[in-house]
Amino acid sequence: MIVEDEVIAAMATERMLKKLGFEVCGNVTSGEEALETMDEECPDLVIMDIRLDGELDGIETSMLMKQNRDVPVIFVTAYSDDSTVSRASAAKPLAFINKPLDITLLQKVLSGITAGGN
Repeated sequence: MIVEDEVIAAMATERMLKKLGFEVCGNVTSGEEALETMDEECPDLVIMDIRLDGELDGIETSMLMKQNRDVPVIFVTAYSDDSTVSRASAAKPLAFINKPLDITLLQKVLSGITAGGN
């Protein structure tokens, strides 16, 4: 599942994932939508922007998701200041990738996950 408030970035991420052989079960723009979709679609992995539409940011959304189901999250963001990285680390993401998202780096991160049995 992709959680990204920038529609063009979400579409590009979806294209990259499909090119790498992954299926995208949902593409939403807010934390609230992500929590709803999580229950309906049951994704194996979430690619999450930190800044989102709505009241919840990606870090808060990730923590709420993990209360119900420990789904792996990869944060993708343009904000990599120390405060944001520290907050994001508390959510225990699988990875933290800076934007713009690069297919080679995404493939490397995802191959590490799938090689680990997830």
